[in-house]
Amino acid sequence: MLRVWNCIELQHDWRQILLAAAVCFLTSLAAVNLFTRARTALPDTRLAWLITAGAVTGFGTWATHFIAMLAYTPGFELHYDLIITACSLVASAVMTTAGFAIALFNRTKRNALAGGAVIGLGIACMHYMGMASLRIPAIIQWMPDLVTASVVGGMLIAALAILVAQTADRPGKLLVAALLLTLAICVHHFVAMGAIDLTYNAAAAENQSLLSPIELSLAIAAFTAAVVIAGLVVAVTDQRTRRSMSKRNLQLDAALNNMEQGLCMYSADGLLELWNESYMRMYNIAPANMLAGATEDQMLAMRAAAGTLFVDMDSYEMKMRTALADRVPSSQTAELPDGRAINVRYRPMKNGGWVATHADITDRKLSEARIVHLARHDPITDLPNRVAFNEHLARVFNEASAGHGSFAIARIDIDRFRETNDVYGQATGDAVLAELAKRLAQACNGAFLARPSGDIFSIVSHLGAEPQTAEDLCARLSGILDNTFQIDGQHVNVRCSIGISVYPQDGRDIEALIAHADLALDRAKAEERGTIRFFEAAMDQHIREKRLLQRDLVVAVENKQFQLYFQPQATTEGAVVAFEVLLRWQHPERGIISPTVFIPLAEESGLIGAIDEWVVREACREAATWVNPLSIAINLSPVNFQRGDVPGMLAAVLAETGLCPKRVEIEITEGVLIDDFAGAIAILHAVKELGVRVAMDDFGTGYSSLSYLQAFPFDKIKIDQTFVAKLEDNPQSAAIVHAIIGLGRSLKLPVIAEGVETVAQLSFLAAEGCAEIQGFLIGRPQPIAHYQSVVSTLDGTAAAAKLAS
Repeated sequence: MLRVWNCIELQHDWRQILLAAAVCFLTSLAAVNLFTRARTALPDTRLAWLITAGAVTGFGTWATHFIAMLAYTPGFELHYDLIITACSLVASAVMTTAGFAIALFNRTKRNALAGGAVIGLGIACMHYMGMASLRIPAIIQWMPDLVTASVVGGMLIAALAILVAQTADRPGKLLVAALLLTLAICVHHFVAMGAIDLTYNAAAAENQSLLSPIELSLAIAAFTAAVVIAGLVVAVTDQRTRRSMSKRNLQLDAALNNMEQGLCMYSADGLLELWNESYMRMYNIAPANMLAGATEDQMLAMRAAAGTLFVDMDSYEMKMRTALADRVPSSQTAELPDGRAINVRYRPMKNGGWVATHADITDRKLSEARIVHLARHDPITDLPNRVAFNEHLARVFNEASAGHGSFAIARIDIDRFRETNDVYGQATGDAVLAELAKRLAQACNGAFLARPSGDIFSIVSHLGAEPQTAEDLCARLSGILDNTFQIDGQHVNVRCSIGISVYPQDGRDIEALIAHADLALDRAKAEERGTIRFFEAAMDQHIREKRLLQRDLVVAVENKQFQLYFQPQATTEGAVVAFEVLLRWQHPERGIISPTVFIPLAEESGLIGAIDEWVVREACREAATWVNPLSIAINLSPVNFQRGDVPGMLAAVLAETGLCPKRVEIEITEGVLIDDFAGAIAILHAVKELGVRVAMDDFGTGYSSLSYLQAFPFDKIKIDQTFVAKLEDNPQSAAIVHAIIGLGRSLKLPVIAEGVETVAQLSFLAAEGCAEIQGFLIGRPQPIAHYQSVVSTLDGTAAAAKLAS
């Protein structure tokens, strides 16, 4: 190898060696890139790429050899035989092309190594033919061992280069393959150059066909560079084109196969040219079926085998063939055996073919049917709604009127259903409605059942001529008056009230019959919830009066037709310490209406929340203006603790009016705690956190008063007036009052007795140590103007007033 190194160092110009190496690398890079294109090209273009790769490699190898020979300076003038030089070029191109072809055959490692070896042999053939074309005044002698080493080394390295190029799938591998091919050419050339010995011979003859090394090298280098550049440009352009086409094909495939619609495109000859996966899935056509070039009839045969022909295939085919013959856009919807609805649209194309799109519109059809169904049915219970109920009732009424028949209308209401919603939540309320609807449907025994609104169910039942048929209806419905439902692990108790009217005795028109059934329902709810009532003429006036009052109550809330009355609370010595706030309704026609009359109506209609909030706001606003900082006691309905945000409402009012929270006392009854004990206790704790005091009203009249005192730290207990009224003539009442006062003393709870009207009652309470009293003896409920002297000064009796702690 020292001989090779000496040859390179002493007999070569390094600058031109570098030029030869650069040309060799560029040639090799182009060759490997072209070989890759040939490897991935379609069959009809692969041969062209293969020949191009071989030609570029041959030209590059040839140019590298002669540029390197230009760097060779043996001390003689060099010339080359034109014919042999040209033959060496052809041999190089042919053998490298053959090597690439072998590597592409079957594309195995063995073929890659064999093809690379042939390319290495082509490099050697070109080199030694080029050396044979050399004309110099000297005799060339070869060293066999180095000649062999040059050939074998070039073949091995070239084989490795093609092996890498055969699997090149990224730029890094392409670069490695190009470097190896460059190394193969350079190793062969310089080892072979080290294998020669030159002996001067002046008798060398001249030949006019000789070319000087400079002329030949420059010409070949220019030509080869042009070929290489052209090859690279073609390769890059082809790669971009292929990437663009591949990207577009991927986009087209993605678009086609992600379409919800099935698509088929036929040529003018009626042959299938394009389709997508949605079409195959829609009709269960196996992927193994050869679809390309299939006719419409063949496609239908595949669908027949898959069991996906349309139910009415004859009608479908007739419409399809008519549309294709007329060359007009067409659309039709057909049904598959599995119930799916498919909409098929045909569109003619300018080239004589057509495109068919197949859309599964089953969901849309179901949605349309669902919309039609919901237009006449309740979404929660799936029962007929108000529209369907009115239509059915009209038909039944017309039939009964024409045939002198009879029928009954039953109106069923869930008692306190709004409270059920508030306590358990809307979802549970809906579940209760659905379950109750099922039980009603069983009890109806074929009668028409509907849910026209809210928590009202309606039944229309044909009745026979016998009177007991109406009673039979009642017997069937009595089983659903009291129900217990298991909803999400909770036991929900629901009671129903029912009102019934019968045609023709209870009304001669539909409106009257419905109104009278509602009147009977209202009577059932008013007298005894959870019962059935038939309409009676006497109900009419009572219920009408109640409904008129409810209507007026709505107006009263809107127009603030209420007044606050204040009744003083005082010590047994007569010092006023607070006022209880009472509400009166100033009706424009009926005058003052007592709370005992309109509060139940307000609770039933849902107006109580707005009324209680108005009372709290106005009472706090009034108390904030007093010079004497007396407390106010306000009653809140139990309904508000189930439906409203009592702590939030109190906080907002106190912030708005600026009244000290310690001057406000909320009086509650046992009803607040009965329905939802834990929830009510939590609300009361939130109220106390505001600084507002809480008193237990009507103490001693409930079932669990003592347990409530244990569960919550009340600020005061209030003895009900029914016990105070009987103090003088009923020992039991006196004993109860004595016990309550003693209990308060033990618990360190102030006790106030209401309904004190006589001096004897006052004396008894004072002797027992009762802290405060309230009643006509101290003062009647009056507008605050009546007590202006108490609230506007600290003098006299008012000066003795003090805040309850």
